[in-house]
Amino acid sequence: MSIFQIFSDGAADIPQKVIEQYQIVTIPFYVSLDQKTYQKEIEELPLTTFYSTMIDQNIFPKTSLPPVQDYINAFSTALDSGKDVICFTITDTLSGSFQSAMTAKQMLEEKYTDRKIYIENSWAATGSQYLIVREAARMQQAGYDIDAVHNYVQKAKVDSRIFFMVGTLTHLEKGGRIGKVAALSGSILNIKPLIVLGNGEINKAGMARSRKKAMLKLSELTKNYIEQNHFALSDFTFTIGTTNTPEEVEPFAAILKNDLGDIDMIEPFQIGATIATHTGPMTIGICANKKFEAYL
Repeated sequence: MSIFQIFSDGAADIPQKVIEQYQIVTIPFYVSLDQKTYQKEIEELPLTTFYSTMIDQNIFPKTSLPPVQDYINAFSTALDSGKDVICFTITDTLSGSFQSAMTAKQMLEEKYTDRKIYIENSWAATGSQYLIVREAARMQQAGYDIDAVHNYVQKAKVDSRIFFMVGTLTHLEKGGRIGKVAALSGSILNIKPLIVLGNGEINKAGMARSRKKAMLKLSELTKNYIEQNHFALSDFTFTIGTTNTPEEVEPFAAILKNDLGDIDMIEPFQIGATIATHTGPMTIGICANKKFEAYL
């Protein structure tokens, strides 16, 4: 069985302790707060600085995907040590990160002819991408090979979902990511737009008149998704992500557990700069992904 290294672009928002636990290597996006100077998310631009600047100064940041050379540099280290490579990227409908990684793969395959390099278009982002990567790491620790992980991803990315609320649609509009949610009016007083990310696409999921009602609706959407597809609730891992409202995690978790029962809810995470640039502050969502055991 070959040894392999798991990579992910920074859009997955994987918590640092999970990165360390599973020895995952992340390849960050670049973020600019002044429209000129781009810094690597977290490595050069701390999230505390990002959020305080964006909110206090009402700035609309910009992001830049990891260039091909960043992927080449990261992959080469693993390949030189005799490892195969599997790398997860944000859905290609929202970023060119997948294509950047694919270009690196094609260039490196000419040199490393005896190594496997998988680039996985996760069809996901932030927490749902994180959960897929986490399952890949669990499989690795359980002794599964890189081909088994690749096969798992093809199934999991179809069933993975995020249901989330944004404060307004302003950042999505500014970033050109509005797409099919354009029909949602976030300009009406107290209306909270609800969005779903699944199969690589963002779509409107409804509206609510307050943040509390929005969380109730997000929980309902999650429950309906599980039930309408006749999924087993125990097959899923869930996590809550939020940009700058950690105080909402506990009440939201209580709503979810009241509606769904005893679910496998892992620790919440903070949505990073790459995603928050486009969703804006006051974003919160529930991420769901099937465990690899569900497909065995």
